[in-house]
Amino acid sequence: MIRHGFEGAPQFELSAPYSIRAYRSGDEHVWRRIQLAAEAYLEIGPQLFEEQFGNDEHALRERQFFLCDAQGTEIGTATAWFDPDHHGEPFGRVHWVAIVPGAQGRGLSKPLMSAVCNRLRKLGHNCACLGTHDVRLPAIGLYLKFGFVPEIRSEKDQQAWQRVFLRLHGSD
Repeated sequence: MIRHGFEGAPQFELSAPYSIRAYRSGDEHVWRRIQLAAEAYLEIGPQLFEEQFGNDEHALRERQFFLCDAQGTEIGTATAWFDPDHHGEPFGRVHWVAIVPGAQGRGLSKPLMSAVCNRLRKLGHNCACLGTHDVRLPAIGLYLKFGFVPEIRSEKDQQAWQRVFLRLHGSD
């Protein structure tokens, strides 16, 4: 999915007792714990964090967020990452959005997405992409609300998105 520009991106405030904080040294383990709890479709191996983000702590502090509960326990994460070559163009990237199952369904992903989109804009990204899968209907609904649209590059993409929209909207 892609979004061109961040003007008009939805703004959702995080209500107490929740907070959002930036990456801190050593948060690779926190990120993996959240992903292991939330991810039902992909394997989250011990090397995945480094494969996806490298080890540039400055970039991570600037781009990676953690959603915390009232006790300060991290229950979600999302990253305002980058894709230097998205089909030949530099794009921002909404990357690895996840909230642990016990905290899902409370609207917490909306302020987390606002933080990511705001950071991408602040860092000078004019466009953003994200990857998802057609079984992630709640996530797709969220991304659509944030102005992301399907990136259709083939007939297979077109067919997949037709199925997604049927499942999201029924046969109206």
